[in-house]
Amino acid sequence: MEEPYAVGFRSLLGCSVGSLVARLGTRLDGLLMAIETKIRTSLTLKNIALTVICLGFGIWGWYDYAIKIPQERADFAAFKEAEKVKSELEGEARIAPLNEEQRASYREAEAVLARFTEKPIEPSTYDDDIQLWVYIVGCGILGTPVGIWSQWRLSRKRFKLGDDGSLATCDATFAADQLADIDMERWMEKSIATVVTTDGTRIELDDYHYQGVEDIVAALAARFHPGKWTSDARPIGDPKSRDTKKALAEAEAQAGAKAGGESDAESRANADERA
Repeated sequence: MEEPYAVGFRSLLGCSVGSLVARLGTRLDGLLMAIETKIRTSLTLKNIALTVICLGFGIWGWYDYAIKIPQERADFAAFKEAEKVKSELEGEARIAPLNEEQRASYREAEAVLARFTEKPIEPSTYDDDIQLWVYIVGCGILGTPVGIWSQWRLSRKRFKLGDDGSLATCDATFAADQLADIDMERWMEKSIATVVTTDGTRIELDDYHYQGVEDIVAALAARFHPGKWTSDARPIGDPKSRDTKKALAEAEAQAGAKAGGESDAESRANADERA
């Protein structure tokens, strides 16, 4: 048999959620505060990181392509030429003594070879292509603007729900009576809700990109779909909603207080009987 306090607990929980929803509706109808969105910090940091990384790779590619690889090729050619001169002069020295000019050439060849602690490697021809197309063009020229453009595109969209119920975008402002509905079909799956105006304009609100969208959506959902959405834009009864968690905590506290009161009353009755 189910304990009486369990039945009372569920009843209190239902009343608490309903009470919160009612209070939310009253607040939205009378004391709505302006809500303005801003780009999420995480996206801004991602775009900055993308820009810096791509720019860094682009500069690195340019350095290798324009300076490092040509220098490596020049070093390899100088090393090979010095090896050739030294080998030829050593061969001639075994046949006849070298003259002053040949001895000077031999010393120069040895000086060149002494610059290298190990034999230089000739860069491959595809090294140029990789540095040019992957790093300079791909990362530097094409990749760097992507992060800048992404941040600029996000900054072009801002939304503000006024305290009078109006909705302002970067392009226009819609009075409260021009807002007809809010489409919540994609909200729980994609975090995207669409405000529909009386003239058929559809305004997409994306919570993934903009901080504050959740509060705007919750306010409009409470206005157009009362009793179906919580104050944090989740379906009524969703265990992840702060309203549900708050209602649960209140119900547990009330149930505990009621159970404690009944226990005290029972203890006093038993004491009276023993007396």
